[in-house]
Parts: sequence; C-alpha cells; structure tokens
Amino acid sequence: MIYYGRECQIYGNQDADVYIFCFFHDCTSIVESLKKNYCLIAPVIKDWNSELSPWPVDGFAGKGEELEKWILSTMTSSHHYIIAGYSLGGLFSLWMYGRHESFIGCISASGSLWFPGWINYLHTINREAVVYLSLGRKESKTKNKLLCTVEQNTIETYHYLSKNNRCIYIEENGGHFTEPDQRMIRGFKWVFENLSIFFE
Repeated sequence: MIYYGRECQIYGNQDADVYIFCFFHDCTSIVESLKKNYCLIAPVIKDWNSELSPWPVDGFAGKGEELEKWILSTMTSSHHYIIAGYSLGGLFSLWMYGRHESFIGCISASGSLWFPGWINYLHTINREAVVYLSLGRKESKTKNKLLCTVEQNTIETYHYLSKNNRCIYIEENGGHFTEPDQRMIRGFKWVFENLSIFFE
C-alpha cells in the first residue's frame, strides 16, 4: 500500500502506541511472532546499497538521508518508535537511532558495521535507548578487508553503547545468511522485554 507517498507493507494496528520501522526482505515471520499491539511499517527498498547507506562510499550512493526525511515526515509525538533491520538495514537502523531520540528501541541483526566511517559516527552518539546487536560467528571469516572488520566493529559498538543504553550483543551460529528470520525475531523478543523502562 502507499503510506505517506511511499510503497510500504503495513502490518498490525495503525492505532497502536508502538510503531516499528523494519528493513528486512520479508517481515511475515516477524509479524507472526509479535504478541504486542503494534504497527509495523516495512518500506519497499528497491536498491539496498543506495537507499540504506548513510553516506556515500565506493559502491554505495549514500542516499540514507532521503529515507530518513521520509521516515521523519510520518512520525508524530503520539507514538513510541522502534527501528529494526538486517544487514544494511541494521546499519541504517543504528544510524537513525543515533540521530533521533524518538526511537526508544533499535535492532541491528547482522548489521553491516564494516561500513567505512561507522566507528567515527558511532562515537558521536550520545543518548539512551534499548539496543539489540547480533552477528554470526562466521561473518568476519573472510579475506575481504572490509567485511572482516564486522565482528571487531560490532563488539566496539556494543561496548560503546552499553555505557548509556540497555544494550546486548548476541553471537549467533553460522554466517550472514544463517536463519535471518530467527535472528530478527530474537531481537524483537528481547527489545520488547526490555522496553518497560520507557513505560514505567
């Protein structure tokens, strides 16, 4: 359906208090696992490398700010917001969480934290939220000079964010394409279990 001028998949109740922006190839299994009252918005992403990259580097157009502007145009003060994603969607979600206090929860499952410039950006984040990070144990086992940094960068992200956030880092079995649906589902389960600090 068209939501605020953009093609999206919409799940759940649009009158819910909790709104979720989700960047994943197919949110069906996630939706089936959620027990809370929510509205999940999954924007259709036609070019992940372009639309979900926060700044331009070789091979990535860095058009994340265009998607950011659209997301912000949909948000109101009457909802609580969570942002979640896998791979580049996880990178984009963390980048958005770092820029906007409106996001009380963030899930980055197998996030592309090898992305050039990520660690420099990470150290500009100064806020509190509930943050879930996960990564497959085999994801850094590669000869690619960029991709092999993903474990080190994810661990550094966890240690930095843990200073001010309720944050967890989960090591998953396998590589990048091992059970992505289950990784996302585990992330949502943990975040919802820990969001009570915002509703007390």
